[in-house]
Amino acid sequence: MDKEFPMKKTTAMVIAASTLLMLTGCGGGVSPSQSATEEVVEVSTNGKPLTLGLTYVPNVQFSPVYVAAEDSIFTSAGLGVSVRHHGADEGLFSALISGDEDVVIASGDEVLQARAQGVDIVSIGAFYQEYPVEIIVPEGSPITSFADLKGKRVGLPGEFGSNWFGLLAALDEAGLARDDITVVPVGFTQAASLVSGEVDAIVGFSNSDAVQLQEMDFAARSLPLPDDVPLVGASIITTQAWLADNERNAKHLVDSLTAAMDKIAANPTYALEVSAKWDDTLSDPGARAGAKATLAATIPLWVGEHGADATQDLERWEKMGPFLAEVLGDPAVAEHAEGAATNQYVSQ
Repeated sequence: MDKEFPMKKTTAMVIAASTLLMLTGCGGGVSPSQSATEEVVEVSTNGKPLTLGLTYVPNVQFSPVYVAAEDSIFTSAGLGVSVRHHGADEGLFSALISGDEDVVIASGDEVLQARAQGVDIVSIGAFYQEYPVEIIVPEGSPITSFADLKGKRVGLPGEFGSNWFGLLAALDEAGLARDDITVVPVGFTQAASLVSGEVDAIVGFSNSDAVQLQEMDFAARSLPLPDDVPLVGASIITTQAWLADNERNAKHLVDSLTAAMDKIAANPTYALEVSAKWDDTLSDPGARAGAKATLAATIPLWVGEHGADATQDLERWEKMGPFLAEVLGDPAVAEHAEGAATNQYVSQ
């Protein structure tokens, strides 16, 4: 790819899989069996090196990183940043644990599960301000509330990850149990499954599956999760060990990403142009149109009424521990929730 900033690419063997990140369902998602090759791109040579991990393949949903590189936001902050898209066969936090990555964008629910397994990681900022999972039904469906899911077929990739936790939260809100519905594992074909009538509802992302249905000209409605749902979406994650030696860099990284988010909100077309330097598929007009719609649905997850803000809802983090402990049947998840997130590195 032709990039206008200093870069260096290296290719390496991917390591064994352990966790699948359901961050945003990029491009319909990546299944646990799907392979991709790790790619590392040096985007800034200024300052102490920092490797930022992203999932699998370039996507417009990571455009704050690309814009921060293109516009020298990282460089101006004194950061020497390399961007590493994981191989799909490696665990979400494997490179973070090994030291091949210093920071990774990951879902908060995955963080608590990892901490329960002894991984000493912490969230230093919100990448998304909202949890993007929602229940999606055909426009003419009689399902108008979560309670109406009783007896219905609900499609999702499987009983894991953010889609699964979102469904459990919806059922809990309606006073339903898992056995009150028929769970249909459809892989990452939720939109197609809803269109074909294979399922009555799907669990998807507001900035992915809902967008796909719009692009397919399929009339659908979304049932968002409650505002106080005890789940946390995409976050900026690092290890306590790295943080101890890099407090200044941690703050500058969080500030750089939010600055890029504000730039994107002001000029989405520019963000698409920058993302196209990373994602070769955007040279196709159809893919470009889809990316434009995805970006439009993602910007509200970054930017609120007062601009981009990485401040985390620490109360929600605290509530997520007991919720996940209950649905996963693992008390250790709640026991390790304390200290999982901090706003110390977010500019107020």
